[in-house]
Amino acid sequence: MTQTPGTSSSPRRLSDLLDSKFMARLDALDIVSRKILQGRLQGERRSKRRGSGVEFADHRPYVIGDDLRFVDWNIYGRLEQLFLKLFLVEQDLSVQVVLDVSASSATGEPPKALAIKRLGAALAYVAMVNNSRVSVSLFADGVVGQLPNMRGRNYIGRMADFLLNAD
Repeated sequence: MTQTPGTSSSPRRLSDLLDSKFMARLDALDIVSRKILQGRLQGERRSKRRGSGVEFADHRPYVIGDDLRFVDWNIYGRLEQLFLKLFLVEQDLSVQVVLDVSASSATGEPPKALAIKRLGAALAYVAMVNNSRVSVSLFADGVVGQLPNMRGRNYIGRMADFLLNAD
């Protein structure tokens, strides 16, 4: 690739980081957490935890002190035993994308910084498309930039601008 004077080989648009074919392939992916995290916010991701959600999961015997609002009164009417209805809890998944933008990332041909930005953009894209909460941080000797709490496709352009303008 030849360059004319005054132009830069660094990417300036989201399509320079992630082309449309690659983004279409990323749309089918999701980030899966193996651990059940105790999130503070209710989200759109199914959890293995049982609690008071929307989707029915199971029954369990009533224990003194349980909330009577969750008693299945239909089962009590048939069996004369108290059982609680358990529901699947949906939790919020937070994804932290932390990228190294130190001076060493400028080495190589093409520079490692471009690969780092592409990988970070791909991870953040997958998480945002699946409505996970995403924070992108850049570090060198310390945190040099941060874009916190993004969720949904509306923030993809903002995330791309942040990564593209990072030195």
